[in-house]
Amino acid sequence: MQAVQWYAPGKMRAIDVDKPTPEAHEALIRVESVGVCGSDMHYYLDGNIGTQVLTDPVILGHEYAGIVEAVGDDADATLVGQRVAVEPGIPCMTCEWCRKGQYNVCRDMFFPGGPGNDGALCEYITVNAAFCFPVPMTMSASIAAMIEPLAVALHAVELADLKVGETAAIVGLGPIGLLVAEVLRLNGVGVVYGSDLYQYRVDVSRAYGVDHATHAETTDFVEAVMEATQGRGVDVAFDCSNKPEGIGVTVQVTRPAGRCILTGISGKEWDSIPVSTARRRELTLKWCRRFLQDNFPVAIQLILEERINVEKLVTHSFPLLKTQDAYDLVAGYKDGVLKASIDW
Repeated sequence: MQAVQWYAPGKMRAIDVDKPTPEAHEALIRVESVGVCGSDMHYYLDGNIGTQVLTDPVILGHEYAGIVEAVGDDADATLVGQRVAVEPGIPCMTCEWCRKGQYNVCRDMFFPGGPGNDGALCEYITVNAAFCFPVPMTMSASIAAMIEPLAVALHAVELADLKVGETAAIVGLGPIGLLVAEVLRLNGVGVVYGSDLYQYRVDVSRAYGVDHATHAETTDFVEAVMEATQGRGVDVAFDCSNKPEGIGVTVQVTRPAGRCILTGISGKEWDSIPVSTARRRELTLKWCRRFLQDNFPVAIQLILEERINVEKLVTHSFPLLKTQDAYDLVAGYKDGVLKASIDW
């Protein structure tokens, strides 16, 4: 079967690999769509995310959907023939954290598209069938692949313990930041402030529920938020950026005793935090690690009920053999790209 493999920073190639056979607990999925994630960019451009280093060629891709063509003897046979969105991280389900319901921080997590684990940029993939979520065939595969980033946004807002009418700020208005804005609206947020390094994302953010958005290269976001809130700051701020500076900005725009939800991935092992500001304001800082068990079903329901529109985020589509073009587009923030999708 065909696949696209990362083999060096900024380099991908088409390869032929064996079609996998599902084990007893697995489903065989004919992949139809794979979203290009911001975290993929760190692997693509730099070959690492912190200490997670790609030492060998690997097939990237973890936001995916497809048709179940077969299942193993112990898997749910009713999945065969269904389109499914796939929760990519497969936890061990036996460690302390998994038993406590916090499987998103499992230390033995299998995660596709990272060091040592091939991902979904291929024609077929096998996965633990328990992590396949059926969706109606009327839902396109590219929309189904967006369930994964929406689940991240849902978990991020859950961590915020938002109260109706509270104010919020979002640093980084890429797909995750825009989805966070939409989820905040569903949860009764009062006012949302946002900032991004790219003007086109600032412009589009208003359609996703951001009330006041600024271009980070021309406007100091901290000053803008403090002026708008008469020096108070916002109740909760989200770092959805891919820059080391994102955490610092998030801390600085948050009011005393407020909350900071850190969702972005800078790609560095160490990022700086203005600890004096965080300490003096007694801020609560929470890092968002993907999502939890209920987030996928809720994301599916929100899409089906048309309460959140993920389709408008998918601005570009490429065939499998043009995957590098898709990654270069996203890496260069070209042509107004929000989410690029690999579809076949």
